[in-house]
Amino acid sequence: MDADQRFGTLLKQVFHLWHQVINERLRPRGVSHSQWRVVLMVSRSEVPMTQTALAAELGIESPTMVRLLDRLATKGWVAREPCPEDRRARLVRLTPRALRLAREVEVVVEEVRRELLRDLDAAELAGAVAALSKIEARAQQAIAATRQVAAATAATATAARLRGPLAKPRRVAAVAVRRASARRRVPERGVPR
Repeated sequence: MDADQRFGTLLKQVFHLWHQVINERLRPRGVSHSQWRVVLMVSRSEVPMTQTALAAELGIESPTMVRLLDRLATKGWVAREPCPEDRRARLVRLTPRALRLAREVEVVVEEVRRELLRDLDAAELAGAVAALSKIEARAQQAIAATRQVAAATAATATAARLRGPLAKPRRVAAVAVRRASARRRVPERGVPR
């Protein structure tokens, strides 16, 4: 396996193992992986988060987020409120009980971080952070570029649909011109050119 392939595989594996260690430490508290991630994300957010923003941030589909928030609401950990800026959106707020849990989760996350990084000196850690930051920036650029291409493609398709019946005669005329020019290039049988 090439070094760059190994890097990608290792990055994914470390991410999953890191979360698995946190999951194991939080299991006695009755907190699942998806639950502690929601509680932590909402508690760390400086502004109120909508369900949609929370789902996007955690990489979860909106219907899955709704079911997860339903379970957290049943546990008394979250409350959902109407968003004053957008009637369709719902803000997610942690209850006092969940705020206590968030502090406990932060302690566990900090302990795991210290434990897993303890063998790295400051220079190794700074180098790893610098390398990952470069990769993150490139990934964000790649996503933006892909979205620009998709938007341009969608705009072209929309424009073609809007032209509708007007576009068809142009295509028919273009095909007729191509066929006529092809006939001129092909010599008739038995007649030298």
